[in-house]
Amino acid sequence: MDAPRPSGARRALLIGFPVAALAAAAFLFVGRDERPTPNARPPSAESRAARQPQRRDEAPVVPPAPPPAAATVSAAAQESEPAPDTDPEASLIDRMRAALTTNPEEVLRLDDEASGDFGDSPRAAERGLLRVRALVRLDRIGQARSLAEDLIERYPDDPSAKSAAAYMGIHPRPRGPSR
Repeated sequence: MDAPRPSGARRALLIGFPVAALAAAAFLFVGRDERPTPNARPPSAESRAARQPQRRDEAPVVPPAPPPAAATVSAAAQESEPAPDTDPEASLIDRMRAALTTNPEEVLRLDDEASGDFGDSPRAAERGLLRVRALVRLDRIGQARSLAEDLIERYPDDPSAKSAAAYMGIHPRPRGPSR
């Protein structure tokens, strides 16, 4: 059994529609205006503007400032100039995060320092998570597991404590009465 063949008008639509769509797309692509926008200047115009002397009645041409790049600030600059309004524990945790991949011993030292300075602060579980990860990097798995168990016991609802437990493969016991 052969399938019915489309009629002439229907066949023209089936073939003509995709061809027309391709032609329209090609027309739009080729017909794009390649001229620069009126506000855009070619890169060479900035160097010409810098070389040409300014007339007194003209406003000085100032190139736009580059966007601030927070990621390009060096770690040494961050440590040497702490912002006065930042939380000191937050900056210490940032230093711990930065040292985690390169110097896990430094993470342990900074956590010991923070424990003395900040004690059981709201961010203690976050410091504990970083300590767990540093201990794993130093192949001190038993200590890391014990610390993760302690964190999930002390801070059962804290996301950092839950993350430390998950990192170590610990499944906390459900709270409440047992069945």
